[in-house]
Amino acid sequence: MCHFITAVLSSEAYQASLDALARKHGRIFQPLSNPSIQRQLRQGQQYFRTTPGHCDCGTALGAGRRKGFDATYWAAEEQRLLKKGWSKTKIDRTMAQKRDKAASDDRGLEARASSGLAPWVGLIRETLDSGIATELGLLLHQYRGALDEDIPLQGAETIRTDDALADALRLMREDVLVTFVR
Repeated sequence: MCHFITAVLSSEAYQASLDALARKHGRIFQPLSNPSIQRQLRQGQQYFRTTPGHCDCGTALGAGRRKGFDATYWAAEEQRLLKKGWSKTKIDRTMAQKRDKAASDDRGLEARASSGLAPWVGLIRETLDSGIATELGLLLHQYRGALDEDIPLQGAETIRTDDALADALRLMREDVLVTFVR
């Protein structure tokens, strides 16, 4: 299972210019065929791969939603230790250590995510400023198989680039097409 970030652009956008622009920011715009996604796009939109390498695992996009463990996890962990016969004192100490480690991991993830957002902010702004495209859609998806697997979109959002662009990228939801406009 790997994360991939894909893009949606107008079919009229000049692809060679966009690909050159994307490469300046460490990405690519290479046409990608996915019948499931193409059925969900508006007429006149085209789907692109942005990943120049193997995958986008560890991406800063959506990182603000992937951090930490929820209360359900901690309750289940406590029950698991109780069933093993651990004392309440030992469980409390172990759980405190695990929570501290998780919080530290979250802070590290947050720091890495912040530096990983700058290329995306630059790519989005430069793409829209260039006049080659009036909008740029991004989709974050965790693939379980091939890049043409079925992906039911969970929604769509439009974000203006004069808004808090880095925050919007950090908080992207998986399988939601986020379209950036001027």
